[in-house]
Amino acid sequence: MHKNDLDTPCLLLERSLFDRNLLLMRERAAVAGKALRPHAKTHKCSSIAREQLSAGNCVGICAAKVSEAYALARAGIESILITSPVTTPAKIELLLACAAISRECLVVVDNLDNASQLNEAATGLPNRLPILLDLDPEMGRTGIPFAEAPEFARRLTAMHNLSLQGIQCYAGHLQHLRNAEERRRESQRLMQKAAQVFRQLQSEGIPLHIFTGTGTGTASFDLEIPELTDIQVGSYCVMDAEYAAVENPEYLQFEQFCPALTLATTVISNNHADHVTVDAGLKALYFTPDTPPRVVRQGLPLPGWRYEWFGDEHGALFFTGEKPALGQRFELCLPHCDPTINLHDEIQVINHGKLVDRWQIDLRGKVF
Repeated sequence: MHKNDLDTPCLLLERSLFDRNLLLMRERAAVAGKALRPHAKTHKCSSIAREQLSAGNCVGICAAKVSEAYALARAGIESILITSPVTTPAKIELLLACAAISRECLVVVDNLDNASQLNEAATGLPNRLPILLDLDPEMGRTGIPFAEAPEFARRLTAMHNLSLQGIQCYAGHLQHLRNAEERRRESQRLMQKAAQVFRQLQSEGIPLHIFTGTGTGTASFDLEIPELTDIQVGSYCVMDAEYAAVENPEYLQFEQFCPALTLATTVISNNHADHVTVDAGLKALYFTPDTPPRVVRQGLPLPGWRYEWFGDEHGALFFTGEKPALGQRFELCLPHCDPTINLHDEIQVINHGKLVDRWQIDLRGKVF
């Protein structure tokens, strides 16, 4: 519990744990000879993006949507990769605006019609628009199948207003696999297939210098892929209960990354013997049926305590020992950090129990 001058529910970030997470991922990547390209889709916060860049060994920031990228560019982030295709005229117009105010704005492509749209739109840019070929890691969401990638890349290089810089391969469906050996095996299998595409294109004289991908759940394995240049990790900086459930739910850790971000909630009713009602429900926490929020104190779960969903506005805390008092505050480890953060306006930064800063979630609602 921390004192602050705002009522709950609110997001609290413990600065020491946050800094520890940044340092841990930075060092892991550096030891492997890779760079970081952290994904802002997790935190939706340009202040956190700047912190990630300041931590070092970072070549840029990722964004899932062009509206996120534009907000990052306006906040002074110089190198941005948009990791989903940008297709409609309005989105392409915003992409060009982003390119105009940032040093580098890359975008992935997985369709020749879209590439032609981008090629035509980029006619007025002072430099060619940098693009990455998006590979489908047998997930079926976006990307080109591995076998089709070489011919697709050749077609892209013929478009004079586009500059093919490299490839992206992100296996999002593997990030939370419980079996670590299966996660390693499947991720490395797919990343090695992507690496083969990367080598083939380079052997054909296409000057690729970026092979980006992976996520928090597979980074430790994918760092072993020699051709990989940078990793698009997201959740590592704040963590959540879903990642902890993969490896160490008792200590709420995943590969030594700790939950730096919690949600503070207040008891508003205590009329029952076995539970109290708090003010954090579905509007404050993203619903995950299999991994509810965890009641924590100093980063560790409270033994015997549990949170249950109790509607849009409320949650139920089942407790052991003395009944919590009205107005008493508790902290919850987020069930899934990305969409939970997107429900809030700001993050309160805590250092040794004191409120030291507020970071606006300025990318909130940027889903365009």
